[in-house]
Amino acid sequence: MENNLTMQELLDMQEQELSKINVDDEITGKVVKINHDSLILSLEVGFDGLVPVSELNLDRGQDIEDAYKIDDEVTGIITNISPKDATIKISVLKLEQRSDLKELIDALNEHKVINVHAYKALDRGLYVQYKSYTMFMPISQIDTKFVKDTSEYVGQDLDAYVKEVNPRKNRIIVSHREVAQEILDAERKERRARIKAEREAERAKIKAEREALFASLVEGEKRKGKVTNIMPYGAFIDLGGVEGLAHINNLSWTRVESVESVLNVGDEVDVFVQSVDPETKRIALALKDPDKDPWKLIADEVSVGTVVEAQVLRIIEKGAFLQVKEGVEAYLPIGELSEGRVNRVEDVVNVGDTVKAAIIKFNAENKRMMLSIRELTREPEEDLSQYMSVGDDTIGNIGDVLKEKHETPEAE
Repeated sequence: MENNLTMQELLDMQEQELSKINVDDEITGKVVKINHDSLILSLEVGFDGLVPVSELNLDRGQDIEDAYKIDDEVTGIITNISPKDATIKISVLKLEQRSDLKELIDALNEHKVINVHAYKALDRGLYVQYKSYTMFMPISQIDTKFVKDTSEYVGQDLDAYVKEVNPRKNRIIVSHREVAQEILDAERKERRARIKAEREAERAKIKAEREALFASLVEGEKRKGKVTNIMPYGAFIDLGGVEGLAHINNLSWTRVESVESVLNVGDEVDVFVQSVDPETKRIALALKDPDKDPWKLIADEVSVGTVVEAQVLRIIEKGAFLQVKEGVEAYLPIGELSEGRVNRVEDVVNVGDTVKAAIIKFNAENKRMMLSIRELTREPEEDLSQYMSVGDDTIGNIGDVLKEKHETPEAE
């Protein structure tokens, strides 16, 4: 039918089709020819579509022949309509930029991360590419650390936030530093949370182990420990997770003047569990071996009346303390020093003297012993029974018996 139309009719039809399209409209055509600098498209309006290579948004270094093939469909924005040349200029780049610009504006408003490619370094920053847009990243927005050489970032793909979009000035600013800072903050937060969880798990483990160890302690048993701290009143000893206190009085069966004279921090020792308090979690320890209690041992050797040799250790106003055996101290009152009156203890004994004395009181359980020198010098009491008659109606009193004794002459 169109073959029978006149030239004028064809021109009118072409003008009618052209009236349906406008600059900035989207249009689609098929590739019919590929030149080194452009694509030729077949359009439904009867005109050819021309897409310059500069309007194709090819990747850097990419050839037009590698990107397009004959019969490929190409959609772009109409940039110019030329009835005289019967061509319509089309830009694929502008269509992509229209969509990409919307993405960038959305990213700015919604504070979303985009990924950009750094392709050119300047002293003051980087040129980066996001799809069809070239953007600028100032040197202060490149990294969290000080950037001396921007060329180190060329070729890298960087996550970034859009900080400014101004199409009229062709100005788009992005920041990788803000994203990098968020990543660092997140890593630090995660690391802190991990460390906290690990510490809590370790504390829970240690607590469980301590509770198990505490529950396993039996009074009287022997354990190995390590001295962790020394105080004037005793030493703290670690039993492998729980600490107990060895009081200064329980460090030795002999008198201890200072804890440091017996123990040092770090010493490994054998200790005996004296008591365990589940409520206060306190453990009383002793270095003294209960089987070697000198008071128990001496109880098998002496009793009240036994004469012992002892060394004077200390003198007080009312008496003296003597060592009967290592770990066994006895008290010698001033009144038991002599039959006669003693004004000062030092008049009879001095520190370091070794004396013989009789045991007049003894309680091994309470660790108490009293000695007497006077008991050894006292004359034995005379037996007066020979002067008493058994069965007499009246035997009199002790005075009468003594009088009779002195009045009776001795046999010649």
